[in-house]
Amino acid sequence: MRGMSLSMLIFFCALMALRAAEPKSANVSADPNDWPMYNRDVIGTRHNPAERALSNDNVGQLIERWRFPPADSSEKIGVVHATAVVNGHVYFGTETTPTFYKLTPDGKVKWSYRPAARSVLSRLSVGLPMAGFMNAALVTSEAVYVGDMGGTIYALDRATGNERWKIDTRAAPFPGAHSSNCIFSSPILAEGLIVMGGGAYEHAVAAGPLNRGCTGRGFVVALEPETGKVRWKYDVGPEAKELIPPVTIKHARGQRVFHFGPSTSSVWCTPSFDAQSQTVFFGTDCHNSPRQPTEGDPSLSTKHSCAVIAVDSLNGAEKWVTQITPDDVWNYALPAYDLVTGRYKDQSIGDTPKIYTIDIAGKPTKVVGCGTKNGGFYVLHAGTGEVLHNTPIFTGPPDKPPDSLDPRTLALPSSIGGLQTGCATDGRTIYTNGIDFLGLGFVKGSLPTGGRVVSISLDTRRENWRHERPKVKSIGGTAEKPALSNVGDPVGSGIALANGVAYFTTTASNKLVALDSSTGAVLKEIDLGPVWCGPTVSRGRVYVGTGNLLFSPENPGEAYFPKSSTGSVRCFGLPGDDEVSRMKSGDE
Repeated sequence: MRGMSLSMLIFFCALMALRAAEPKSANVSADPNDWPMYNRDVIGTRHNPAERALSNDNVGQLIERWRFPPADSSEKIGVVHATAVVNGHVYFGTETTPTFYKLTPDGKVKWSYRPAARSVLSRLSVGLPMAGFMNAALVTSEAVYVGDMGGTIYALDRATGNERWKIDTRAAPFPGAHSSNCIFSSPILAEGLIVMGGGAYEHAVAAGPLNRGCTGRGFVVALEPETGKVRWKYDVGPEAKELIPPVTIKHARGQRVFHFGPSTSSVWCTPSFDAQSQTVFFGTDCHNSPRQPTEGDPSLSTKHSCAVIAVDSLNGAEKWVTQITPDDVWNYALPAYDLVTGRYKDQSIGDTPKIYTIDIAGKPTKVVGCGTKNGGFYVLHAGTGEVLHNTPIFTGPPDKPPDSLDPRTLALPSSIGGLQTGCATDGRTIYTNGIDFLGLGFVKGSLPTGGRVVSISLDTRRENWRHERPKVKSIGGTAEKPALSNVGDPVGSGIALANGVAYFTTTASNKLVALDSSTGAVLKEIDLGPVWCGPTVSRGRVYVGTGNLLFSPENPGEAYFPKSSTGSVRCFGLPGDDEVSRMKSGDE
């Protein structure tokens, strides 16, 4: 540094020190063939635009290329709900026997990570999950980020699986830590930060006879990728407090008294991110406890429940809130339908707000579109939150199948009905899944009555086609005496789009289905066994996890969705040599 003055040298050294101290920015694969997060991209499409090997001409030839564990293996792993695929390597966690895995392109274990078990004291809360992965990971160039049902967020080294850091959102120093926090949401990358949702899952906790009301809230948090340091955190709605006087909710089975509220449950929706406007979008769950009504405002909910919310991606500041379903207070102690108001309950928004552009009065306008558990798909102005369009919503009683129904209704509402999560778009068309289970939580002995995938225009005004799933003749029992008969076949999984094909799984018939995305024609169906996981598509391969323990009725032996506490990852492709089969199985 000959010729540099002392002051210049001091300035240069200070600048280098500052840069060294700056958190390193994470990045994801720029290769559009990869599927590095739940929705494949941060705008929520679930669309692989680079896929060319599989098409509607050849997808009928799909065969199983490998399975982990192999079909003839004695090894068992837990239920698999989601996968991510980067450079042919598969990343996933398990709900039961909680473990996170990285597989090589030929389906062998590259590494596995098993979280430490929680203490005995932390496991005493009845009805609260303590562990297990139910969401997809975010895979960056250096690390893998994922949260679990025990409320812990992990950063694992991508090459080795070694733990880089972890954060327990149920305990200090996490800001606003709550003992019921869980992580359902999958992480995304926004402004170089790890952004994900979570919050207090008190649905079952609140049903306890001694419970006096819920105190948790949903949140979205942004973390520095290298350290896990909280850069910002947005809490959903006001903090719960003692309700004076207590709030009594009367319902079809009696009444429930709440001494604390409001509680805006967890954010289980995977967020989306618009870099241009520096905005993060997400949906919220219902209240588990009500707010204190007043003479001027008798509502039992804040505006933040069952809402779509936009926040600043730089600091988490709220930009706008649009509530879709008001006065939705629900937990397992309450029926899923209110006879007095005629409203269905637990109508949360778990579908990612997808970011795209439509024409409004001749002007290209950025919008966000998402499905909700009330069965409707909503399109909102991305800048203001104004609802611009939505599909018809069924509002009749749940005591029987509807006598009349608007033919453009996408799905029927219920506590697990409607459009759960994982609707998709290729930027030209919206593809929705659907669950019809109208009487769930209100009419004893009710069964799912249907499921479908529907193709609609970006503004929801035009329906292109719908694929209605046929009824399943029998589930469980024996051929002579099945446990259940004539059961609807819901589509609760995320939809994956790639090169003119829409892929999804079904929860009663347990199939992987491929449709022509232009016509809705069935191109391929493959039996999987119990499943809820949606597929991912990368480099001419389709990946799907199996196993399922979700949503059993009172008698687990007569589950309307077939169950298995173990699962697998299955990889399907075309016969012969392909890009993945030529990939190395060693280090990336």
